[in-house]
Amino acid sequence: MGKAWQMVAALAAAWSAGGALAQDNSALFVEGSLELAATGYTFTEGPAWDGARIIFSDIPGNAVHVLSPGEGAAQVLYAPSMNANGHTFDLQGRLINAEHGSGAITRWTPEGGRQVVVAAYEGKRLNSPNDVVVRSDGLILFTDPPYGLGQRESEVGFSGVFAFDEASSKVVLIDDALSRPNGLALSPDEQVLYVGDTATQTVWAYDLAADGTASGKRLVVDVTDDSTPGRVDGVRVDTAGRVWFTCPGGICVVDPENGAVVARLATPKRATNLAWGGADLSQLYITALTDVYRVKTRATGVGSSSRQ
Repeated sequence: MGKAWQMVAALAAAWSAGGALAQDNSALFVEGSLELAATGYTFTEGPAWDGARIIFSDIPGNAVHVLSPGEGAAQVLYAPSMNANGHTFDLQGRLINAEHGSGAITRWTPEGGRQVVVAAYEGKRLNSPNDVVVRSDGLILFTDPPYGLGQRESEVGFSGVFAFDEASSKVVLIDDALSRPNGLALSPDEQVLYVGDTATQTVWAYDLAADGTASGKRLVVDVTDDSTPGRVDGVRVDTAGRVWFTCPGGICVVDPENGAVVARLATPKRATNLAWGGADLSQLYITALTDVYRVKTRATGVGSSSRQ
């Protein structure tokens, strides 16, 4: 066993030893199935399953890559990517991107290349969209922290969570009070929006209306643990309604009804995001710094970032 995997085993044992995160239902993860799927990148993010392949970003590498399981190394899907981060798919299966470099949500296809979908709120340029999901009626929801601003000043003046109706070009502000909104996901019935706040190590829930407005903001869970590498970043949901997200040490699974962390998985490197994949959407792809990992689960994924 290599040193990295010895560290994983030690971390898992430490987690089992105490604290609020010690509540464990590790049966959600198939023991011994965590494996390295791709490596050699600068900073991986934004995994999304297109029905046969996993798509992911190398943000500093300014490229989007695609990995076909069982067919060798990942290939460049397109570059430059405008430092694309999160990805999802629209109702036609076209790739939607949250771009740090441009400060825009864009659509990319092999035939048409890159097209801007939304880049401003009330006439002010967005910061640097981070992650994005699409509701089953086409509503685009995304987060907009300042990570990709560089030397550029924020025009909107806050970190936002937004909904965008492409048909009407209407942008709805859902929340401007989170410090660093990051990953987001919809509940299976799409009535609840979950958003992770990286700065405060928390996951929040909102009741989402048909027009994209939200109410009932509430804390789902706080997993603050500054002693362990990793942050709340990517967020996904399974068909049972459990919320899966990156957290200190790896991946956490929470029951949103009571805020209990019911399962967790230690990863060899700091996890940045996750996506359901595989033929039955029971595999979890995890981006983690230079790497992409894959693990089998006993859950089934749901959401626009995975296509069957």
